Amino acid sequence: MGRSRGGFGAKIHLATDGTGLPLSFSLSGGQAHESRYAKALLSQVGVIRKSGCLKSRPKAVLADKGYSGRDFRIYLKEKGIKAVIPFKSNEKASQDGRRKLDKRLYRKRNVVERCFAMLKENRRIATRSEKTARNYLSMLKLGAVRLFLKRLLS
Repeated sequence: MGRSRGGFGAKIHLATDGTGLPLSFSLSGGQAHESRYAKALLSQVGVIRKSGCLKSRPKAVLADKGYSGRDFRIYLKEKGIKAVIPFKSNEKASQDGRRKLDKRLYRKRNVVERCFAMLKENRRIATRSEKTARNYLSMLKLGAVRLFLKRLLS
């Protein structure tokens, strides 16, 4: 767990599929910036196609302003992934209006927020009662397994 002004804290970085099932997790200290963990999070994602092959490159990445950074956008462009990330107010591209945000696609980002809400139905995840990052990540994975089982049985 990271140390910040308020004490110990952690951020959860989460990648989901289009239906809201978690695909990968990453934890960082509360003081760490989100964009430092975006590439590692994407490299952990893998989805089984209908043919049985593993697909590791999504069509688009929907993220909030915390993941808006030049390096990450260049990384996505090199991989052929569409970046649906709003620009920060101090970024040049937001001021000149050259690059527009695909608002229709960005509306689907609520799937990630709903996944967080479903995970936080588990009290140990919501209250962050675990002392170590390893144990907290284990609780997140157990919560993800419960979400998969709930979807499978319904």
